[in-house]
Formats: sequence, structure tokens, C-alpha cells
Amino acid sequence: MTLKEWSEQDLLAWTPATTEAVEPEFPENAAEGHLAHSEPRYIFFYTPLCGTCKVGERMLEVVQALNPRTAMGRCNINFSPLLARNWQIESVPCLVRWQQGAMDKKYRFDDVQELHRWMNVTTNG
Repeated sequence: MTLKEWSEQDLLAWTPATTEAVEPEFPENAAEGHLAHSEPRYIFFYTPLCGTCKVGERMLEVVQALNPRTAMGRCNINFSPLLARNWQIESVPCLVRWQQGAMDKKYRFDDVQELHRWMNVTTNG
């Protein structure tokens, strides 16, 4: 199972030119109805040549297999300079949680269990 690829254009559409955040629209949710607005969405920022990013992505694929309804995708930061600046992505790998217009970032992935716990706590707690 691989993460869905989102482009800079896809993700910039989530936030208007103003600083006010909006809830993103996901094409894959249109057919089955939108997820509740309180459900978080996760974007994994990576570069293809980053070994740590490859390990982090594999960890996220395991977490996605455990939680298949979690909205999760990835974005190559090399092709997203405007997004990196606007969202203040400091390094890769970076996992962004987008929930109700708010954004949290995680740069360190200890292990699958810790990552799953962090994502599960933010979803249920």
C-alpha cells in the first residue's frame, strides 16, 4: 500500500491567499461523503533521495494499513517551494496533521507504535 501523491497545487488549494485556513476538499471523499470536519488529515513531506524519508514513509504505510479510513498522502517538497514556505516546513521528513484548519507538524518518527499512538490520540482524543 502506498500513500497517495498530492501536488503543491492540490495542497495550496486548501488555504486561500489570506492567512485564514479552510477545510480541504478531498476528491476521494466525494463519492462516499466527506469525513467529519473534526477528522484529521495527514500529509507526509519527503524528498525521493532521503533515506530517512523512505523509512518514515514505510512506517506510515504500516499505520495506514492499521487505519485504512485515515486520510493520508504525501508531497515531494522539491516540487513544492511555495508550500514549504507558506506552511513553514523546516526539514524532511515532516508529517503535517491538518484538523479543523489547524496544523501540527511532526519531524521525528521513533517507531511505528509511537507514530500510530500519536495519530490515534489526535484522532480520538
